[in-house]
Amino acid sequence: MKKTVTIAALSVLLAAGSASAMDLSITGKYMLEGYMLNMADGEDVTLKTGTYAGGFNPYDDNAGTDSAWVHTFLFSPVLKVNEKVTLKSEIRFAKDADFGQNNNGGNTGKSEADLDYDIEVHRIWMVYMSPMGEMRMGRHPAGLWGGDFLNSSGRANRIYWFPNFIKKPFTFHMHTQKGVENDWYTGNSDSDFDLYHFDLQYKTDKMLMRGAFDFINDKRQSDVGFDTTAPIENVYDRQYNVVKGYGDFDFNTFYVEAEFAYGFGDWKDYDTETATYRDLDLDAFAAQVDAGVRIGNLDVGLLYFFATGDDDSTDGDEEAAMRTLNPDGTGNDFNPYYILTGDHTGMLNGDEYNADSNMKGAGVNCIGIHGDLQISDVWIVHGAFAYAWADKEPAGVDDEYGWEIDLGSKYKLLDNLTYELRAAYMDTGDFFDDIARNNSLKSDDLFLLSHHLTMTF
Repeated sequence: MKKTVTIAALSVLLAAGSASAMDLSITGKYMLEGYMLNMADGEDVTLKTGTYAGGFNPYDDNAGTDSAWVHTFLFSPVLKVNEKVTLKSEIRFAKDADFGQNNNGGNTGKSEADLDYDIEVHRIWMVYMSPMGEMRMGRHPAGLWGGDFLNSSGRANRIYWFPNFIKKPFTFHMHTQKGVENDWYTGNSDSDFDLYHFDLQYKTDKMLMRGAFDFINDKRQSDVGFDTTAPIENVYDRQYNVVKGYGDFDFNTFYVEAEFAYGFGDWKDYDTETATYRDLDLDAFAAQVDAGVRIGNLDVGLLYFFATGDDDSTDGDEEAAMRTLNPDGTGNDFNPYYILTGDHTGMLNGDEYNADSNMKGAGVNCIGIHGDLQISDVWIVHGAFAYAWADKEPAGVDDEYGWEIDLGSKYKLLDNLTYELRAAYMDTGDFFDDIARNNSLKSDDLFLLSHHLTMTF
């Protein structure tokens, strides 16, 4: 929905101080979701990360059932000041906020009490069409690169430059990101977190190819930022690189999407290296390929994705891609399967709850088939089947994660209102059986039921 409003309205919404009319475009959504997860109740600090890991706990067949309502309400105003300057933003009233008091809504939600008082300007950035090309500055959408694999949409303080001497179909940009700023507050100029990104893409109507290089300079754990009495294991530098590639090819009936990322460099360069705490070199790789066909109203695809694991903490290499290339595992936006990669499930991604620390360390291979059938203009049904196993499992543990089957149905109630129902079952494999047995527990299978009402404007 787009509206042109006077500055009187803008002064209320955005505290703008001009006397002239401007163009304001607003989009947004409200989403209400209900979830039921078996094997997901209670705390488990031994087998999963955190005092309350949340999501599924396949290692303990005495775990109960979690069920809850959550909702999200956000809108994105775009204020066009003139032909050269635009202000963009995302304002959140709720994000994965649980119904009910005495809760924290997971890592990203807010309790009912919080929502009575809290409105968050989650993102806000300016776009300036300068004589040298497009510039973007501010709290910008972050993590948005390539496809959904390894991607976790978020925000970051960035400055972009898209030089105008690069002509289509090529596009080039670079940006710098300030993750942590300590120099301004503490005088420790060597304990900041900075990222530098270089990106080249080639795009036509049927093809998108993209390559990027990241340099990450993370000095948050450096000796400058710590007291001289800090434990040796807490004091190290981190400087590493990530090379990324992405391709999306659409040949009408046949399509292919592929992506990879490879990280290398110093993951932990200790200020004082000992026999116990040795320097770690990053050597992590992850990739996915999704190929499919469209036949009439049917879309069927074959998906394979892979992320390296690490089964040897003494070899001087950090190889676990799901805790280095993306700390959220396979990425919060990557949701091809309702349980393994689902929202709020705590398995391979970290959406709201942390991904399973055992799986992040062991890595993943996963192959599966997915399909969508357009029954009518307003009704789509979805199905998927996947089998997953670890890349490098711990000693004495089998590599089998297990298999999963999904069924879903989405119905358009109105042009801007949809209802979706999901059901999934995962037959957990020997990976969970062995870890559970080693902790005097017994594993069990998983199932999920959820429904989702989404209104967009």
